[in-house]
Amino acid sequence: MAALRFLALLASLLATSRVGSATLADIVGGRRARPQEFPFLASIQKQGRPFCEGALVHRRFVLTAASCFRGKNSRSTSVVLGAYDLRQQEQSRQTFSIKSISQNGYNPQQNLNDVLLLQLDREASLSPSVALVQLPQQNATVEAGTNCQVAGWGSQRSRRRRRFYRFPRVLNVTVTSNQCLPKDVCIGVLTSQGRISQGDRGAALVCNGLAQGVASFLRRPLGRRSSFFTRVALFRNWIDSIINNPPA
Repeated sequence: MAALRFLALLASLLATSRVGSATLADIVGGRRARPQEFPFLASIQKQGRPFCEGALVHRRFVLTAASCFRGKNSRSTSVVLGAYDLRQQEQSRQTFSIKSISQNGYNPQQNLNDVLLLQLDREASLSPSVALVQLPQQNATVEAGTNCQVAGWGSQRSRRRRRFYRFPRVLNVTVTSNQCLPKDVCIGVLTSQGRISQGDRGAALVCNGLAQGVASFLRRPLGRRSSFFTRVALFRNWIDSIINNPPA
């Protein structure tokens, strides 16, 4: 019986892992977030279907991953704030079109500078369901062992397509230095009931109330789980420059 269990576990790892490979990251499992627990959460959608997430950092700007818009046309993209149940049109929802997109040297081949600012077509109305997340100071660091959270609607694979969770979910994670580049914040998952996997991108890594990372990609050596977040503190001055002098 133990041997059968080991073989099943090994088969599962081989089916879901590619040694040394990098795939886009999202939130799967964890616990259901409470309403208004993460009011900065943004659902980025194309023709009404979510494909990425982001965080509201200013009433006119959402921070997300540049890889979200690789090969995508922003004209049919919308940003939804104040959502909780993706299957309901809640009164708390605010939906925006995108006025402009600002990148900072994104390199898809090396997964570098995977950060992007979306300028909304108007200011968001702040409320208990829609609020700003705070950002770290330029070049601030996050020590290994720091406990953080990642929240988002995640996704579930079906035979035909990827389906997002109805309600946002949250994972407790810890910062790790394993295989981490200076421009990234890397995390490990603290519970076997949740994981970060391929699919969803742009979710914020929140540590002590600050958005320290943007979900970029996942590296899955056999038997390990490590996720890479773009280190927001390296881009704080750039973020401020865009917010203070928005594109026309």
